Amino acid sequence: MRSGFTLVEVLVVVGVIAALAAILFPVFSSARESARKAQCLSHLRQVSQAFLLYAQDADESFPYRITDYHHWGGAGIGESWPPQIIPPWTAQVEPYFVNRSLLACPSTRRDWSWPLWAGRWGALNPGGPWLAYCGYRGYGSAIGFPHWDCFTSFGYNEAISNGLDETHLLARFKAPSQFVLLGDSEVAWFTPWGRGEIWGLTPSGVVQRLAFSEKFPPPMETDPEASKETRHGGGSQIAFCDGHVRWEIWFRIRRWSYGGPWRFHPEDDAF
Repeated sequence: MRSGFTLVEVLVVVGVIAALAAILFPVFSSARESARKAQCLSHLRQVSQAFLLYAQDADESFPYRITDYHHWGGAGIGESWPPQIIPPWTAQVEPYFVNRSLLACPSTRRDWSWPLWAGRWGALNPGGPWLAYCGYRGYGSAIGFPHWDCFTSFGYNEAISNGLDETHLLARFKAPSQFVLLGDSEVAWFTPWGRGEIWGLTPSGVVQRLAFSEKFPPPMETDPEASKETRHGGGSQIAFCDGHVRWEIWFRIRRWSYGGPWRFHPEDDAF
């Protein structure tokens, strides 16, 4: 009568377990990311609804705040000091959603969002970047409003924030269901201009801070590994001016005037 297993039997069982693990672990990982993606979509939808509620109370206008595009120092520390004392978009819409946890995507690997929060990347020392080298955690604390310091995984359209061609006004939009308001972003404001710049558009018009929201500087759009620098399986969540939200693959996060499906800038809305 046998009292145990042979070595071959043990190795067979171990092999079967290893094979099952190799099959199931990616499935579990994919399921977890699907759950995080759904949670992010819910967060972004609630934040976009907060923008619309804000607009109802602000004469049909989205949050307006001039950024560095129009005023050096407007979103951080520049040659003119102090910078403009204007609440960032997060502070303007915060009364319209439940809590700040909605501003964070559960899938992000980042913990900073220029210029509102320095995170680990912005060590508070002379070697730190932007606000951190002055000992500030974010824009708010730099100008005496520390309650404005806030981490967010989402970025607001800088064209709308600056009111380019009055794009902060709801009546201005010809196709609000196609005009991108905010989305997964590498910073708190994404820039839909600057062709060929690492902070702007790719040569083909992809909005890099939305498309590659987990990496700066972004990868080349011709890089076969570019999708690995996205936040949600090759793409990003984006919200539109009519309040709807969707996931979009990175190479379609492209301006209308460059042959893309979405509008980001007044020049896109003129067609």
